[in-house]
Amino acid sequence: MNTNYFLNCVAGNVFGTKTDPAIPTTYYIGLSTTTPNTNGSGVDEPSTDAGYARVQLTTLSEPLDGVVTNSQAINFNESTASWGTITHFVIYDSPTVDSGNLLMYGELSTPRSVETAT
Repeated sequence: MNTNYFLNCVAGNVFGTKTDPAIPTTYYIGLSTTTPNTNGSGVDEPSTDAGYARVQLTTLSEPLDGVVTNSQAINFNESTASWGTITHFVIYDSPTVDSGNLLMYGELSTPRSVETAT
């Protein structure tokens, strides 16, 4: 799902009616234990104190029929404390948790409980 922020950013840049902010050139994937909203709210990422960090997406394909795919595994840091039950992925334009703009999100096909790595 795309957020309203991202849709407005893309439309404004494509049609030249609002080019600031520019379309992001770097994207970061994160995790959420809650369902995000199209207005960019509702994201609850795990704590950085528990070893969590967003991961830069560097192996995205060219679009095919409007779909971009990731060609390699995405590896998050090992958890140093529980991250809770992850239900969604989130895509941001910033690597820093609690900053940047939520651009896209989606529900995991199977929620994952992330406990302390041993």
